[in-house]
Amino acid sequence: MFLMLWVNDFWTLSSVPKWLTHAVSGEDYLGFSDLIFPWFLFAIGLSIPFAFESRLLKESKESTIWMHIFLRFIALLTMGLFHMNMEMYGHQTSILNKPVFVIISTFAFFMIWNDNSKIDLTKNTLFKVMPYLGSMILGTMVLIYNGQDYDGNSIGFSIHWWGILGLIGWVYLIAASTYFVFRRSMVAAIVAFFASLLLNVVSSSGIPYNIFPWQSTNWLPGSGGLQALTFGGIITSLCLVKYKNEIRKLYSVLMIMGVTSLGLGLLLRKYFIISKIGGTPTWVLISMSTALFLFVIFHWLVDVRGDVNWYYPIKTAGTATLTCYLVPYVYYSLRTMIDIQLPTFLTTGLVGLMKSIVYALIIITISWGLTRAKIRLKI
Repeated sequence: MFLMLWVNDFWTLSSVPKWLTHAVSGEDYLGFSDLIFPWFLFAIGLSIPFAFESRLLKESKESTIWMHIFLRFIALLTMGLFHMNMEMYGHQTSILNKPVFVIISTFAFFMIWNDNSKIDLTKNTLFKVMPYLGSMILGTMVLIYNGQDYDGNSIGFSIHWWGILGLIGWVYLIAASTYFVFRRSMVAAIVAFFASLLLNVVSSSGIPYNIFPWQSTNWLPGSGGLQALTFGGIITSLCLVKYKNEIRKLYSVLMIMGVTSLGLGLLLRKYFIISKIGGTPTWVLISMSTALFLFVIFHWLVDVRGDVNWYYPIKTAGTATLTCYLVPYVYYSLRTMIDIQLPTFLTTGLVGLMKSIVYALIIITISWGLTRAKIRLKI
C-alpha cells in the first residue's frame, strides 16, 4: 500500500525515470509501477487462508461466511464503479464540479463501511444511522451524475470497466469462494491457478471464451490473470502452513516456484508481450515470480529474524489499507479546489520522488489519525 501511494503520485512529477513508471499501452515492457497491483493481488491470496481459518475458529456459520464474501464483493464493486465513473465525469454539464462529487462520494464510503466494532452504537446514534445516510448520498450521486464518453457525448452512471477496486472485488469473490469450497486443499488451489492461467492465455490470444451467446467474449473481469496471482498467494500460504517447521524446505519450494514462474513467463514472451494494461500471461508470471522472491525475503526478515521495527512507520498501510487507498481522493480533490501549485524543483527528478515518498507518509499519518478517531473502513 505504501508503494501504491508512492507510484500513484508520479502523475504530479516530471522527469521520473522510465523504469519506475507504468508501461504504455502496447509496449513490451515491465516498469516498477506495473508490479504493485500484482503484489497486492498476491497479498490478498496470502491472507485468504488465514482469514478464513480465523473465522472458522470463531465458529462462524457457513452462511455467515458466504454472506461476508458477498457483501465484501458488493462493497468493492460499488466503490470501483464510482471511481471508474469519476474518470469520465463531465465537468461542463454536471451540477457539482468533480472535486466536490469525489469528496462527497468518498465521505459516503466512510459512512457506509466504517468499522463500528469498537463503538457502542447504543450510545452513538449517529454512527448507527450513518450507513443509511451514506447509502442515500451515494444514490443521489448516481442520479445527478453526468459523464462524457471518449467522443464527448453525455452519458449517465454506467459500467465501462470495473475500476481497480471493482476488479479486486471480482478476484476476491472467485478466489475466496473457491478456497472456502475446497478448504485447505493444495490440489484445488493449484488446479484453480492453472485453470486461471489457461483462461488468461486464451484471452490474451484473442480467443473468445464466452459460454452463452448473451455473454461478452471476455466476460470474466480479470480474464484469469488477476485470479491466477491471487491463487498463487493462496498456494504460498498453504505451503507456509505445511512447512512451518521446515523453513529451508519452505524456502526451497517457494524459490522453485518463483524460478519456474519466471522461466515460464520469459518463455511465453515469444508469444505475448509483457503488458499490465493487456494483462498478458508474461506479465502475470513474471510479476508473480517477483512476489514469491519478495515473500521469501520478508518472511526471513520478519518471521525468522524477528525484525519488524522497520515496519512501524508504515504499519497503518497494512492495518487500514482501504482507508489509506481512499484518503488520496479527498487530498487530491482539496488540492485541486485550493489550486495548490508546488515549486518546480519539488516535482522534478530525485527531489520529486522524495516528495512523493513524503506524500505517501503523510497519507499514512492521516489514516493513522482517522483510526485513532475510530474512523476506519472495514468491509
